[in-house]
Amino acid sequence: MMLAFTIKSSLEIYLPAGDDNTSLLNLTVQIRDLLNCVKEYFMEPIVVTLDQKSIDTFSDIIKNPNNGNTNNPIVQALTSGNQNIVGATVTSLSQEFNKKNKQNLDNAIASMYTVDYLLENLK
Repeated sequence: MMLAFTIKSSLEIYLPAGDDNTSLLNLTVQIRDLLNCVKEYFMEPIVVTLDQKSIDTFSDIIKNPNNGNTNNPIVQALTSGNQNIVGATVTSLSQEFNKKNKQNLDNAIASMYTVDYLLENLK
């Protein structure tokens, strides 16, 4: 998945955190010139850790937007005006919210099976 692009000589980006099994992220950097020639660099895998506190605080800000908390790094990233930072932040947030939703769904299904099992064995 392409995370960002720029015509500038440097790039600042927030990387998505890895999943629960591995937090390694493999990056490939492509540098393209005006003649459309490309040089590709394969970087060493890097570890990206999740800042759960910032995500939880951001969730609270969404639920109560009138609290005026602009110190949250996610809020700052989303209001930075940098399309690469905003895009990477939205991608990371959606991955984390989807992961949390899947965990909640799995927990609900597991507890439903537990209740059904208990009810059948009580008969």
